[in-house]
Amino acid sequence: MATSCHNVTMELTDARAYLDVIKAEEQRRAQLLPDHPDAAYDRWFFYDAPFINELCIVFLVALRHHIERRLIFLAACAADGGRPITKEEFLARVKELSNLKASARWDEISGRLTPDRCAHYHVIEALRHLANAYKHDPSLEPDDRLLNHLGLDSNLRYASIPESGELQKGLGIIVGLPANTSYSDIATLFLERVQGFLDDVEARSAISAVKWGRVSMLDVAH
Repeated sequence: MATSCHNVTMELTDARAYLDVIKAEEQRRAQLLPDHPDAAYDRWFFYDAPFINELCIVFLVALRHHIERRLIFLAACAADGGRPITKEEFLARVKELSNLKASARWDEISGRLTPDRCAHYHVIEALRHLANAYKHDPSLEPDDRLLNHLGLDSNLRYASIPESGELQKGLGIIVGLPANTSYSDIATLFLERVQGFLDDVEARSAISAVKWGRVSMLDVAH
């Protein structure tokens, strides 16, 4: 039986559950703040907020990698004008794409799917720059590519990614939120934009269904 080559909805449902865990922890910590306003401010600003912020950033980095996986899977299904393909064809194409050097792989994906023409591409690029800055800078400082993409002044010195209020404001604005929005709400809007982007990528392309055939438990590693 031929079925769709992706399960984006299920995976993004799991992502929403992850965000619910972060929001519950955010609320739990807020309820434990001391009664004195100065002590509560210090506790939240220096300890609780950076912890919650970094949880959200780790989520956004994972979301960026989810996009990369989905684009590879969709590109593997976009070479036959919508004609159903076998499981073996699909897996061979995923392997072929995965084995290309990064620049060649993304050139191939762009040629097949034209993601830069799809909804929320500017937001998706912000995620890419955020993930790269978070993963590759030992000091966790936002780099010029991220700052420029968010419209922030790259000549200024910024706090680390989890602690920078200006970076938080820029990420909120790029998904259409007010400047004082929490990171958990920003992450939620990023998730919605990713869903819209991936839906548009698929809608604009002739995506082949994969004829998976029967699945045996013997095919699953234990």
